[in-house]
Amino acid sequence: MADQSADGRGALTTPLGRRTFIAGATGAVAGAALLPRTSAAATPDFSSFQVVTPTRLVDTRPQMGDFGYTRVDSKVIRVQVTGRDITGSDDPVPADASAAVFTLVGINRSAAGNYLSAYPTGTAWPGTANLNMSGNGDVSPNLVTVKLGTGGAVDVLSNQNSDIVLDLVGVYVPTGGDPVRAGRYKLLPTPKRALDTRNTSKPGADAVVRVDLSSLRDQGIIDADAQAVSANITATQANRGFIAAYPFGTENPGTSTLNVAQDATRGIGTMVKLGVENGRLGFNLYLQSGAHVIVDVAGFMTGESASRSTTGQFVPIEPARLLDTRRGDGGKKRLWPKWTRAFTLPAEYASQASAIAMNLAVTRTMGRGYFTLLGAQMRREEVSNLNVTGPNQTLSNHAITAVSTKGVECYSSAGGDVICDVVGWYKATSAGPSQPDLDFPPADPDPPAAPTPYYINVPRLNLGRNVLSGESEPVVDTGHFWHWTGTGLVGQGHAIATFAHRTEAQGPLRQIHTMVPGDQVALFTGDQRKYTYEYFDRVVTSKDPDEILASTQFRNNEETLAIVACTVGFDASKSAYPDKWAPTSLEWRIIVRLRYVRWEDVIPTT
Repeated sequence: MADQSADGRGALTTPLGRRTFIAGATGAVAGAALLPRTSAAATPDFSSFQVVTPTRLVDTRPQMGDFGYTRVDSKVIRVQVTGRDITGSDDPVPADASAAVFTLVGINRSAAGNYLSAYPTGTAWPGTANLNMSGNGDVSPNLVTVKLGTGGAVDVLSNQNSDIVLDLVGVYVPTGGDPVRAGRYKLLPTPKRALDTRNTSKPGADAVVRVDLSSLRDQGIIDADAQAVSANITATQANRGFIAAYPFGTENPGTSTLNVAQDATRGIGTMVKLGVENGRLGFNLYLQSGAHVIVDVAGFMTGESASRSTTGQFVPIEPARLLDTRRGDGGKKRLWPKWTRAFTLPAEYASQASAIAMNLAVTRTMGRGYFTLLGAQMRREEVSNLNVTGPNQTLSNHAITAVSTKGVECYSSAGGDVICDVVGWYKATSAGPSQPDLDFPPADPDPPAAPTPYYINVPRLNLGRNVLSGESEPVVDTGHFWHWTGTGLVGQGHAIATFAHRTEAQGPLRQIHTMVPGDQVALFTGDQRKYTYEYFDRVVTSKDPDEILASTQFRNNEETLAIVACTVGFDASKSAYPDKWAPTSLEWRIIVRLRYVRWEDVIPTT
């Protein structure tokens, strides 16, 4: 983040400090059109999950064989899913599979930003992205749940040149709405942290870390014959490489679950097949290059010992964008630190869903932190669905999250824009979604104080200038406003003082005496906030700094703005005397004082 001190110098040459969301590209996260609220069919296509040992279906890298797909055009490949062989199984992918779950990896071969999008064959590209890549060589993974299209296939679009790797981890097969035992999703009462190696020494290269879920089984939280768990796997303090998840009691299948950059923190939501070895239930994590690993488990897929039911069956839908804070629709603008944004589900399934499968994307992040999905107005656990390591990042992660009768919400520890694309839902009991724990939505705290530089706009004076900190003379002598050292920052709730020339350096404040009650002034911050202040009054003081500063602090415990310039004051030697407000004498100061009115989040236009 920018320097948080009152005296941090910087350059701000436009009012908003605008920037593209994905460097060098108009990406799907940055520029896709809004999708319809839902594409769900009138009759739900209920399905159950069949887990498979991770199986590589596609690898476009020439050195790895360049196999498993048909090229449709320069940007799109088609991947046949049904009928494909499965690692360790005599049976292929069922011909009637309704949806696929796979790890999708993009390797950027373009100098610009890039993205991949998977969608059903036979349908138009829905304007969504499953993962984003930055510069050339960036490797980005994400879990994808996608409805299968014509002939049991999916199309994968790459906006720019890239290599694509696709590892199948499971499929959904239709049930006709009949009760079944296996393949139904059960949410845990609360997400459970199953592993955190940060409490021990960091696993090294070629390490195999065991994620033992036996205690959850023994407590009755996970069924003994659960097929798979829905987990978020996060690597931190990582060396560049990959992590592969595979069941206890099996060999490493040679696929990847998560790719990480050097010293990065990166997570992925995934569905991991479980195995039993020496009576222990769980899965292994192979670390190619070493990292600390954190595993949070949110739910599991039932096995054959479960009772027959329709609860937890899955309904795949074409991607539906239900939240996009970049556009500010319905007042749902981006999240600031410790803020929450909620969205409701379409009426077609709002009363039937216990959980949703979705792609969570964040952009215009404000700093290092995390994002957490949960049922709206439910108690939040200290777990994360997506981690970011700094400002201005664009990342995606697959998630399965609980819903409540109020919908779904996303919490951000550090702030950013959030985009939520729902790809399917899981059937609730006859009682419907969970009831909220809280009577009211979580309260959003005020945004943090914004560091300088700012941009000031004074409509009465037809004036726009940068507001800079540092030594006063170099700032004002170049025609800018000086942020008076030690006074408040925008959004801090304190008195802010600024100073600019009246007649020198193009005389930005020559006409300051024409300002009247009702006039408004705006301060724009570098992180796209606009703060509005309204004329309160004006006073004349001597040039004494203590007297000036005392006059700028005119409303206790409130944010205010003072604009200071030279004036005739009581200097009888000046020709404009006795008009104390006129230009100008170096012995006196005019102070226009303004009270805080409101702040708003400004949506960039580029």
